[in-house]
Amino acid sequence: MNRRNVPLIFGIVILLLVLLVMLFPEMFASHSPYTIQHIRFLHDEGRLSVERAPFSPDDGFLLGSDHLGRDIYSYIIYGTRLTISLGVLIALGQFLIAVPMALYAGFGSRIAKSVIQQFNVIFSAIPALLIAIIILKLDYFVGLEKQKSIMSFILVLTAVSWARLGNLVMERVETILTQPFIKGEVAIGKKHFRIAIENVIPHLAPELIVLFFMEIARNLSTLMQLGIFSVFIGNLGLINDATSGVQINTDISFEPEWASMLSTSRTLITIAPWTVIYPALAFFISVLGFNLFGEGLRTLMQKKESRSVLAFRKIITLDFKYFCVNVDKRSKFKITLWIALFALIIGFFSFINYKDYSIGYASVRVDLPETTVIGTEEALFSAGFIADYMTRLGIVPLRNDSLLMPFDIGQSFLIEEQMMTLSMESGIHNLNQGTDYAFLTSGNISESGVVYDATKDDLFNISSFDRFADKFILIEQLYYSDSAIRHFIETITVNAGVKGIILVARANQVIQNHIVDADEDNAVIVVSQEVSQVLKENPDLVIAVHTTVKPLTSNGYNVVGIHRGTDPHIGDEAIVVGMNYNYLNQEGGEVLKFNLKLMERLCQMADQKRAIIFLFLDGTINENQHGIHYIAQDFPYSPQKIQVYIDLTSITHERFGEIEFSTAQAPPTRQFAWSLGRLFDSKLNQKGYPIQLLETNYIDGSYYFTKSESDNALFWNRGIPTVILGTVKTDNNIWDLETLGSIVLEVINKNNY
Repeated sequence: MNRRNVPLIFGIVILLLVLLVMLFPEMFASHSPYTIQHIRFLHDEGRLSVERAPFSPDDGFLLGSDHLGRDIYSYIIYGTRLTISLGVLIALGQFLIAVPMALYAGFGSRIAKSVIQQFNVIFSAIPALLIAIIILKLDYFVGLEKQKSIMSFILVLTAVSWARLGNLVMERVETILTQPFIKGEVAIGKKHFRIAIENVIPHLAPELIVLFFMEIARNLSTLMQLGIFSVFIGNLGLINDATSGVQINTDISFEPEWASMLSTSRTLITIAPWTVIYPALAFFISVLGFNLFGEGLRTLMQKKESRSVLAFRKIITLDFKYFCVNVDKRSKFKITLWIALFALIIGFFSFINYKDYSIGYASVRVDLPETTVIGTEEALFSAGFIADYMTRLGIVPLRNDSLLMPFDIGQSFLIEEQMMTLSMESGIHNLNQGTDYAFLTSGNISESGVVYDATKDDLFNISSFDRFADKFILIEQLYYSDSAIRHFIETITVNAGVKGIILVARANQVIQNHIVDADEDNAVIVVSQEVSQVLKENPDLVIAVHTTVKPLTSNGYNVVGIHRGTDPHIGDEAIVVGMNYNYLNQEGGEVLKFNLKLMERLCQMADQKRAIIFLFLDGTINENQHGIHYIAQDFPYSPQKIQVYIDLTSITHERFGEIEFSTAQAPPTRQFAWSLGRLFDSKLNQKGYPIQLLETNYIDGSYYFTKSESDNALFWNRGIPTVILGTVKTDNNIWDLETLGSIVLEVINKNNY
């Protein structure tokens, strides 16, 4: 009577479930493992109460939450992939070292045998777990990013544990080599390598397979023990308390991983036992599954009628014809049926789990103006069109029942024609607008004259203004602040009749402008450092400037609305998405279509429990008129309720070569924004985008973007953490908006459950 192999059956069931969870975590968990929620508001019979994490198990958190408010059930589900993969990879590392070394030792290599024995002696005297803790607790390993941290765990845990496996395999190899059939193989002249491949390994294979699954279980147990000592992947120390002058850190992991959940066991076991019990239970079930599967395989392969050794020999020698001839039809049918069933299960889960993150902006069919510039009729038309689009999507105003929020831009002009030339001995040279020069202030001006080099003058103490008369004045911006530059311009233009002011661009300063402040008498021009060098070396050259401008209206229009969240506890919390709608060419019009479609797709995503505030900002092609400055002065929503500002106003190209990206203003202390920024970084790197990080200065404990004042507006004026994402043109523009938009949609959706 055939007895059922119960351990194998239960092991297969558990491992199949683990595999499905690893492949399709979204099917089993609706919450994001990355989102942090420190407090929540509860409404009970008209009474409002506030609860602080950790939250006990309830309808909102099936298995409760940890001390940061992360959903434990979702964290376990999403952590399955990393935790189990780590156990498998460590086992592979152990076998890749242990098996070859054991074979060499078994065939008489004294060096290999000595290495195995010495490693065994070392890790018998000092527990391997203790050595792993000492090494992985070093600051260098603690601070590593995800991929490097995974690699360090694999290398360290492999190094401290392979010798035990190697010694076991070596003894088994020595036993096999004493068998009569081996002596027969030696007698006919077979080399050691062929004997190892054709005879030793096939006899070892059944045991090695069983050992492999047993080692995975052992590795998972080791990871669980390391977690208790706060050793896990992606360890990040957050400052929890510094009031006493001594920083007290909380060890957390950004990446979902089971061991990290056990690191809080010492402090939470009494007040929130679910934070320890459920991760430990996940480890227990997985270890049990691998052990049962390994034990079941051992029972199956040790049957008297088992032909596993012969089968492995045929596999190693690539003799697959044997299986076609010797396997009966019934067995072939069973194998085919199991493979088809497994493929059907995987295919079903793939279909059910599929989420469409495509944007499809190319399908937007609207008649947009050829250009949209702040203060023009086209800008007002585009603002009205965006407002109508928002209304159709269910986006409502934040203030005054209007999606349009006007702001004063003062008197300014749009440059219609501009020119700047240098008259030298070699002839007249036309400079390139946007590369060599840009006007900052102007009217309808046509002037020519020589340049006075004031880059070496003390402009704070001007003794006489006569030397400036009827000349262009060259001023070096590098040595002065913006306010000092404005003071110099005002002082010089009031006290001397000058042709204009020429400013030398700072390093990495953008030399481009289309809108200028009104000044009918004097032009202020910024030139590149190369042009300034020519002006300094040729004091007698004559420059000529010419501009024709068109006056703009004094109002800009931001379009601002909110798509309400659905969760009664966190529905008031908001993610802010900032986009531009100003453009100067057809490509800019396509970017506006992309922005509109991205907004539509974000509104369509299911289970958006937090609110999303959309900012369509006017004036984005000019720093001074940028609509974000008005928003920063009078933000129409409580900054305390805003989790992050995602600045997409720098997405200005339909095709591009690099990504402009920064999370410098999303610090770990603002954990929602920080986790979202990390997920952005991970997704961008997975896709292979070349990333250009924005330059910053570190001022009073925070980062300040040096490229543009508008990049800093919400963080420095309202304390709203900011993530910046933009596009950069290069010589090889192989990337498109569709793929980038999919990443934005996925990241926001995963962080806004």
